[in-house]
Amino acid sequence: MVFGFFGKKKQQEVEEEEEIEPVSFLGPTNGQDINLKAHAKLVDAGLVAAKDLVTDALAERADGLKVEPKGPVYQVTVYVDGIPQSGGKLSKAEGLAVTQVLKLVSGLDPKERKTVQSGGIKAEFETKKYILTVTSSPVPDGERLMMRINDQAIKLETLTELGMGEEMRQKLRDLSSAPGVVLAAGPPGSGTTTTMYGVMRNVDAYIYTVYTMIDSGGRKLHHVAPYDDAVQGEDLEASLTRLARREANIILIEPMKSAAVAKGAFSKADLLTLISEMPAKDVASAVHQLVQLVGDPALVATHLRAIVTQKLFRRLCKDCKLAYRPKVDFLKKLGLDESVKTLYRVPPPPEDPKDDEPCEKCNAVGYRGRVAMFEFLEMTPGMRDIVTAGADPVAIRTQMKKEKQTTLQQDGLRLVAEGVTSLEELQRVFKQA
Repeated sequence: MVFGFFGKKKQQEVEEEEEIEPVSFLGPTNGQDINLKAHAKLVDAGLVAAKDLVTDALAERADGLKVEPKGPVYQVTVYVDGIPQSGGKLSKAEGLAVTQVLKLVSGLDPKERKTVQSGGIKAEFETKKYILTVTSSPVPDGERLMMRINDQAIKLETLTELGMGEEMRQKLRDLSSAPGVVLAAGPPGSGTTTTMYGVMRNVDAYIYTVYTMIDSGGRKLHHVAPYDDAVQGEDLEASLTRLARREANIILIEPMKSAAVAKGAFSKADLLTLISEMPAKDVASAVHQLVQLVGDPALVATHLRAIVTQKLFRRLCKDCKLAYRPKVDFLKKLGLDESVKTLYRVPPPPEDPKDDEPCEKCNAVGYRGRVAMFEFLEMTPGMRDIVTAGADPVAIRTQMKKEKQTTLQQDGLRLVAEGVTSLEELQRVFKQA
């Protein structure tokens, strides 16, 4: 069993109030048939515990879950709106069984423990549908399992739903309509893949012929055709050549993590619009990494259209957020317009706890759900010149500032001014960076 997630007293209270039906695993997102009978011993050892673990996380509206070996035990970490909290500990045997059974039901090979694997589970809990994205990776003590929890009722698919402003969204749409490379970039866990799919959904699939070369992991892409005619051993450049002959316009390709992928993409970026993602600290670092992968700064400068990165932070709870009037001098210091008359924050704790009526919507946290602020690098003529000259990330960021391109801080302040989040939350996020 899992200890510590609710706390013993709280767990007893929950059990006394109602019996919670455990989560239902409805099969892997890739449609693969799982033969549980062939893994009867593993299922018997870990399925109930795995369901209990995921059920507890879903009951707390978690968006992430980590199961990781730590010496003689497995440590469970639960993420609620991106904030980690202890989910208790599992014995070594139970932790291993839970990890392997979650891999099994997400379509992964439970016996393979030395390579990174990614899959997904379709699930249902309290009539809600979920997509549980599972990634297993080897660590010194064994194997770590990460689960991203996506509530299908919460629509975070379009760039607008993610929090992007209309001006930036329209510019990105325009840049994606011409041949070239458009990237989403960011550190692991920052929402980069979600942003990439948002960029893909932002294009006009009614006007252009759009393909995807990657598994969407259960995500819906309307009017986007899968490319499933690849010849065995065919590299990316050859596949893109085939798609160009089909008069394709826009293609979603695999992440740019290697020189082979980056070079293959940029070799055909004069014919096609290629949308992808890459791991990077920020947009300036992403450009620098691209130059190193491609090996030709002029080629990158010519065909890169834009890079967008994001940082997630918590939304203020709509039911309990508290309005206040900021001073004009304070607004000037922040760089906000004087027309902003009202900002919002989390309500202060009551003077007398007996009078406290905690908000049921957010469990008295003051925040519920997450939203993204965005940074946007456009390959303008001025930016093209310094990238061609081999500029480092510092010089690229200096050029962004010179051209007044949107930074994370600027976009975050926009969302503060709109009452979406608080200054305190913005400060917390940047302090952790």
